[in-house]
Amino acid sequence: MTKAFIGIDAGTTGCTVMIFDEAGRALGHGYKEYPCSSPHPGWSEQDLGAVWNGICDASRQAVAEANLPDEAYESVGLSSQRGTVCLLDDRKRPLAPSIVWNDARATENAEEFARHISPEEHHDHTGMQLSPLWTASKIAWLRDRQPELFNEIAWFANGQEYFLHMLGAEKWETDPASLTLNGMMEISKLDWSDRILDLCGITRDRLPPVGIPTGFVGTVSKEASEATGIPAGVKLCRGAGDQQCAAVGAGVIKQGLAEFTVGTAAVMVAHLDSLDRIQGKNLWWGGHGVPHHWNIEGAAFALGACLKWWRDTLGSDEINLGRDSGTSPFAVMVDEAGRAKPGAGGLLFHSFLTSQVTPYYDAAARGGFLGLGLHHSRQDMLRALLEGCANEMRMVVDAFDSDIAGGISELRLTGGGTKSPGFVQIMSDIFQRPVHVTWERECTVLGAAILGAVGAGAFADVDEAVGAMVHIERDFEPNNNLAGLYDDQHQVYRGFYEAMANGGAYKKHAVFSEKHF
Repeated sequence: MTKAFIGIDAGTTGCTVMIFDEAGRALGHGYKEYPCSSPHPGWSEQDLGAVWNGICDASRQAVAEANLPDEAYESVGLSSQRGTVCLLDDRKRPLAPSIVWNDARATENAEEFARHISPEEHHDHTGMQLSPLWTASKIAWLRDRQPELFNEIAWFANGQEYFLHMLGAEKWETDPASLTLNGMMEISKLDWSDRILDLCGITRDRLPPVGIPTGFVGTVSKEASEATGIPAGVKLCRGAGDQQCAAVGAGVIKQGLAEFTVGTAAVMVAHLDSLDRIQGKNLWWGGHGVPHHWNIEGAAFALGACLKWWRDTLGSDEINLGRDSGTSPFAVMVDEAGRAKPGAGGLLFHSFLTSQVTPYYDAAARGGFLGLGLHHSRQDMLRALLEGCANEMRMVVDAFDSDIAGGISELRLTGGGTKSPGFVQIMSDIFQRPVHVTWERECTVLGAAILGAVGAGAFADVDEAVGAMVHIERDFEPNNNLAGLYDDQHQVYRGFYEAMANGGAYKKHAVFSEKHF
């Protein structure tokens, strides 16, 4: 009989649930969107009840599509948002909406932290750059700005442990792979940092203890079974944070391996056997989904969002062509870009529509077309859009090669942005290195399912499970004839950014925008 493993990815904008067999083949799929709210500028909150309902709805869809007997189900593994803090009472009930990872309310608290720990020391201690985006600053903000709520909170939890609790978990623990964007972990010990907790104004008794990914936590309760359609008694196991799950789902479990998830944002993750491998500070470090190991990360926050922006604002032609041909507007965009010459006739596109993350961490940076001339066509603009996204990714890839002793020996690509071979080829050409696309693009839910399968005892360890369930679909080799062109293009691309950043143009523009808009 088929053995079935459920992966749940409770993301920021929606929940994906997939069911896989022992070979990693998808048997059922479900998805449900839910919103975030922004009650004040810069705030981002989420109703935990809406996320739970999304998990239930997506689970029912996946179970119905798989149409398997109850006894086929072996385990559930969960992937959750990192850096989103759940504010719970002593019975683990929400007291207020969760504060989402991209909430920027705590700027002053991060500045206060910097008076007690330098940014360099903070990075060495926690693995993270000092930032108001991490959970630590937001807990301190609650202490200072909403003391009544702060004092009522019994548990500052992550989605990982809260939603497992809702599914029926009896053990109340978190894991290092879910704590990366909390900024509250002592990275060398993969455990809470008492020093950072003191800056937040809390002690360990208000936080779940730190276990390991794959940890068995209980079984699906009768109530959760009725809500989700998942049979009661199925084993529940911790997965990891979303990007660590994506890395496991792409098979990135050995030193030298890395994966780049190309979605709305693009996040690159590499496996680390030891922190001694780190030789730079362009990236951030955390616990991996492989127990007792680390990972290292970098990101471009608006990659897929750039393509969506074109579709929604300038893409009526692509929408109409896609409708007529029965394909997606994004596929049409890539096909049109393929009709332009490499280099887009000298046109460049900066893809920093929300900020530049790795390696400059410049919140004021914004995107734009550069070098636009009367001779440029719509196809050139689309080509520049794709090449610009790939050039920002190259900055991240280069940071990994410089920051890890030995660099990256193999790069795998996952996510919706890899569905078009033309776009993947542009990435390979601009990186000037081979890339490998995984068979299952939804690597986050696959990784969660793998960690759940290991925790339930279906596989001896993560290595065995990955060997059985992760497969490469296609390899792409760079066009060496384009190496000179793209090296020159990248230097100009990066040079434009540095000239504007170092000259203060981005900051002046930010002040102008805030003043007038």
